[in-house]
Amino acid sequence: MEIKQTKIIRSKRRSLALTITPDATLIVKAPQFLPQFLINSFIKSHREWIDKQLEKLETRPKIIAKQYKNGEEFLFLGMKLKLEYRDVSDIIMKDNLLIIPQLLQFRAQKQLIAWYKKQARQIITKQVDYYSEQMKTEYTSLTFSDTKTQWGSCTHDNKLQFSWRLVMTPITVINYVVIHELAHTFEKNHSREFWEIVNKFSPSYRRQKKWLKEYGSTLII
Repeated sequence: MEIKQTKIIRSKRRSLALTITPDATLIVKAPQFLPQFLINSFIKSHREWIDKQLEKLETRPKIIAKQYKNGEEFLFLGMKLKLEYRDVSDIIMKDNLLIIPQLLQFRAQKQLIAWYKKQARQIITKQVDYYSEQMKTEYTSLTFSDTKTQWGSCTHDNKLQFSWRLVMTPITVINYVVIHELAHTFEKNHSREFWEIVNKFSPSYRRQKKWLKEYGSTLII
């Protein structure tokens, strides 16, 4: 497997970092004014690491597109819910079922995405407010996106953004991402001080990072 494309994201950071997305895109996070030749050199020096990540991608199970059939499984807060169509008026959860109105079967995907987005806003907003109080910090705004690899972000003026797809992950993973981005209101980098803040409020953060790395590509609807 080869890198499909390389994206360079420049920001007010001090160091370089590499990430490979499930579709084999190499993302390079770089300081705002770092010369291109230094970025190229950094990529070249990490070729062995890149090759290992590409090998891991090849061994991952292929993600099969949803068919929206009865009995099909969908993730919600880390739980596997089975899809079922019934004569109901709204989408509801009951036991281990995700029940959708029979009359909406022809547009099930659209309805489910809207439902997931609504749940994400409610749940993630609640966790952001809780942890911002616990961490004694503030944010200027909170928005949601449809990103599949960047689970959260925090701008220089503390505007937070989260992927609504996080609502498919266990609540411990949501909490980790929330704490991670709120920690950026103090430290705009991934320094030792930054990770000390994260560790204080999410001692198991390494486990949550691992979960996202292993299962992030399965968060599809």
